Amino acid sequence: VDPAHVWFKHGPNAPGSDMWMSVSSKGALSTSLDPGHPEAFRYLANVILHAARFYELDGIHLDYIRYPEDADYGWNPTAIDRFKRQENRAASPGTNDARFNAFRRTQITNLVRQIYLRAHAIRPSVKISAALISWGNGPTSDAGFLSTDAYATVFQDWRSWMEEGILDVGIPMNYFREASNASFFDRWAEFEKDRQYRRVMLLGIGNYLNPVQSSMNQLRRALAPSAKGNSLGGVTFYSYAVTNQEKTTGGVTEPNDDFYKSVAGVFARDASPPELPWLTRPTTGHLHGSIQVDGTGPDWLNDGATVEVLPETNPNAPVRILTSDSTGFFGAVDLAPGSYFVRVLRGGRELYRSASREVAAGGNPNLELLLKPDDFNGIVPRIEQTSLDAAQAGAILTISGAALTPLPAGVAQVLVNGQPVPAKLVNSANLELQLPYAAAPVWNIQVRHSGMESVPFQVPYVLAAPRILGVNRREDGYLEITLTGLGAVNPAIAAGTAPGLEGPLPRVVAPVAVLVNGLELKPEFAGLIPNFPGRYQVNVKLPDGMSAQELRVRVGADSGAVLSDGFVF
Repeated sequence: VDPAHVWFKHGPNAPGSDMWMSVSSKGALSTSLDPGHPEAFRYLANVILHAARFYELDGIHLDYIRYPEDADYGWNPTAIDRFKRQENRAASPGTNDARFNAFRRTQITNLVRQIYLRAHAIRPSVKISAALISWGNGPTSDAGFLSTDAYATVFQDWRSWMEEGILDVGIPMNYFREASNASFFDRWAEFEKDRQYRRVMLLGIGNYLNPVQSSMNQLRRALAPSAKGNSLGGVTFYSYAVTNQEKTTGGVTEPNDDFYKSVAGVFARDASPPELPWLTRPTTGHLHGSIQVDGTGPDWLNDGATVEVLPETNPNAPVRILTSDSTGFFGAVDLAPGSYFVRVLRGGRELYRSASREVAAGGNPNLELLLKPDDFNGIVPRIEQTSLDAAQAGAILTISGAALTPLPAGVAQVLVNGQPVPAKLVNSANLELQLPYAAAPVWNIQVRHSGMESVPFQVPYVLAAPRILGVNRREDGYLEITLTGLGAVNPAIAAGTAPGLEGPLPRVVAPVAVLVNGLELKPEFAGLIPNFPGRYQVNVKLPDGMSAQELRVRVGADSGAVLSDGFVF
């Protein structure tokens, strides 16, 4: 029953030698087991591989290895958090976000890769096949495939699976009515014949949609070579129970026997299953492994690491550059025989280098990399201190720590209370940023890069920290005071920006007073200066005849008020 349909041999005396397991993941991917969720991903892979471990299977066929098409799936909170961390984003993705679509597509590909390599490690002869989507008119190029429903709607990038070699057998479902969509069938068939790469395709014919003769026409065209001379490994039919189109009153239009006799007429002799020489006579091997970190650190330490596969004969020239999936798994197929080691990097920094392992033809060594959170010191961004012990809205702040930016060069994202703020690199261990111009209970500061994030660092919020930078005394008796640290403004503007020359200037939210020689004066303006982020101006008129010597600026009222230092001019 859904979500998994399984057929396998009961025991050693069961008849038959062709034993296949079929897993339908429709229920899994459309409900709680989203492959973007690491635990769901691991569980689904383990369920599928369980039968390969305990039964003498000849193959595993992956049906519905994609997202469903009836709604927009994949929005569980864990997957969204992973996506935002990996993409250095603060906001959740929107509908039809290209990067989020790519994220979901990657989860399906990662699942197929893990099943393929782990299954072959358990049972090297096992054949991994999958039902491939071929809806609508077929593409005529690789670029055209990116617009198909397979790639763009259900996130099944099966062309890349065949090219990488993480399927042994691709079974595209070319289910088209011959009378109305023969050209769709032919375009897909041509595309598929030329994209088997180092594996094989068995073209699926939807005979249940067609009269027998139409199915035979499709069969002959499927068996013919492409214009480039490439032939398929064979065909499959859907279905063997309903072999041709049904009457409107029920039952098939023609007897099933007619279909089978017609198929026999196309095949002059019994068709043997195609040999899969990469399994029966391998000349290459695989390598796979997993990064596992003990449970005291964040659960994403092993997620999204770069893994280089390096030959022992040339340790500075990786033959594959991989990315670990949400479970820490990584793997490479079809490596030339030889000795290899892996190098694990995060944020451009080397984290781990394994001992070399021999990859023989047909071999598939497993590298279990067991790490501790301390192994990530100097790799995961860490905030150690800030230039201010407490800060007001709009303050310029320098954060210091370790691994605040990726190496050798890259961009870090700084979040303040969950929202991104502009930051610039001061040096390798210091970033300068401006806090938002809005009040907050506390400043939670976090740095993200390379799919990693720092532990939030808290800086207490203060109303203001006024500091007078200069005073201009005009001939009309006005003082123009330039300051920093007056705090929140209304309307608030984006951190790191300044107002322009056009339009009203943002004014300080808290009450502001100017004390000149101890006399309190009410300013006519207290707000931001155009074109200078974090700079404020206070304009106040002196009483007639006053000879000012010292002034202070006060922000706030009563016991919460904050005074600047005195400024003599």
